[in-house]
Amino acid sequence: MKKVLFTALAAATISVASAQNSAVNSAILNHKNGTLDKALTDIEKATTHKKTQDKPKTWFYRGVILQDMIGNPIYGKMTDEKTPLVVLESFDKTLELDGKDGEFGKQVPERKEMLYGQVLNQAVEFHNNQDWPNAISKYELAHKISPTDTTAVLYAAYASTADNNYKQAISFYDELLKMGHKTEDVHKAKVQLLQASEATDDVVMTALASGLKDHPNSVYLMQEELKYYLKNDRADEAMSKLDKAIAADPQNASLYAVKGNLLERKKDFKGAREVYQKAIQADPNNFDAYYNLGVLEFNAGAEVNNRAAKMDYATYQKKGKALEAEAKKFYQAAVPYFEKAHEIKPDDKATIQNLMNAYTRLGRKAEAEKMSAKLNS
Repeated sequence: MKKVLFTALAAATISVASAQNSAVNSAILNHKNGTLDKALTDIEKATTHKKTQDKPKTWFYRGVILQDMIGNPIYGKMTDEKTPLVVLESFDKTLELDGKDGEFGKQVPERKEMLYGQVLNQAVEFHNNQDWPNAISKYELAHKISPTDTTAVLYAAYASTADNNYKQAISFYDELLKMGHKTEDVHKAKVQLLQASEATDDVVMTALASGLKDHPNSVYLMQEELKYYLKNDRADEAMSKLDKAIAADPQNASLYAVKGNLLERKKDFKGAREVYQKAIQADPNNFDAYYNLGVLEFNAGAEVNNRAAKMDYATYQKKGKALEAEAKKFYQAAVPYFEKAHEIKPDDKATIQNLMNAYTRLGRKAEAEKMSAKLNS
């Protein structure tokens, strides 16, 4: 009698286990037939039963079913903002149980890539609607799905900046740097955000030093660093640093351009001109050198003109015309530099504006009007 009872119990156990495996198979069949609501009901039962809750097949199909419901015209309404995270957790559970080379584990990467695209599209939709908190949340989830992809992190930084959450934006740029995405633009954006959030000079200078380590020829980063050196009465230190850099790399036009800028700040205009010319010798297409030389000449002319404008009538009658002629020479000297800068960067608005002003001062009306049209186009 005992033996019969034991056999009956064993049969019952097999029957229950079979029923639960049947739930997984039923979920798969319903998924194939497109009845995703029934598939979800079946697979959720399987995830909580002791006979199937540790099977990679269960968790893989849970992820697949939920993922295919996202954006579905019929079943999409059964999902919410947490669904992609549940999908990710299901696929991660699959890998935990099956390994990356198992029957179901090896299918996970493709499914995760698809999930990344789905979540990123949701983020972009929120972004385009300027719903920054939801956009950022989705970007963060996309990054969690694909930790090595930088796109979501970069756009999360953009969204945080647009939301005026500078601290959060800086954290995303830090994440990009940690990921090895060390572009000049990332360093620049971080510096600008630190400045906008009124970080201490030491913090900003640390960020600048990090940027210059990755991009030693960045004119922007060098010039920003110089500002802080000057602000903190460290101009001599800045000049010494530049001279050492030039000695180590004498054909680096960017270094000469930055040194010229520093000399201008120290009112050594003659020295600045000489250094800008060295920059041009090192690189005949160095925009900054041509532009700054143009500015130097134009400003010199404007200063002479101002002296003439401040004269009383009697003094002007004696000396005014001579000063205006002298100013004109400076304007004429500025034009070739601005024209070359414009040739190098045809869309630079500041160059177009200055070139228009120089042409106007010289009475070259047609050329000034041409620049004006470009400026307003």
